[in-house]
Amino acid sequence: MKNPNPITRARRIEMTRERLGYPSRCFYCPETDSVCFEEDHPVTRQLDEKFKRVVCRNCHRKLEINRDTKGLTKNGLHRVRESQHEKARRYDLLLAEDLDSIADVVQSPHASPDLIAATLRAAASSLRRTAPTRHSPPLTERSSATMKRV
Repeated sequence: MKNPNPITRARRIEMTRERLGYPSRCFYCPETDSVCFEEDHPVTRQLDEKFKRVVCRNCHRKLEINRDTKGLTKNGLHRVRESQHEKARRYDLLLAEDLDSIADVVQSPHASPDLIAATLRAAASSLRRTAPTRHSPPLTERSSATMKRV
């Protein structure tokens, strides 16, 4: 059956490509079909909304399952409260997982140096953006007094 609304479909595909920044391929595999692309939030949207990259649906599912099985995401648990310390720990573990996945891409035969560099810069930007919220709590009077004696 032919698509009954080819203009609507073409417009929807173009809007998605524009929202994703006109990617040419998936970060993790050689997929180039733009209808397969989705946004991945390596450290989850709740911890850093701006840190994202374009991946194909298949790679995105694999990444999400890996994060879920390691207990690093809160999918479906939207009302769970976390302390700043717990959020910082989860952010660090998610970022470590992301860096491991980038290392796998570097070793693959289809690695793109420009894409890897852009991804590492995005990770560094995320670290800079979240650094103020991930610092340890201020020193108490007792701990600062202990430090002065040293």
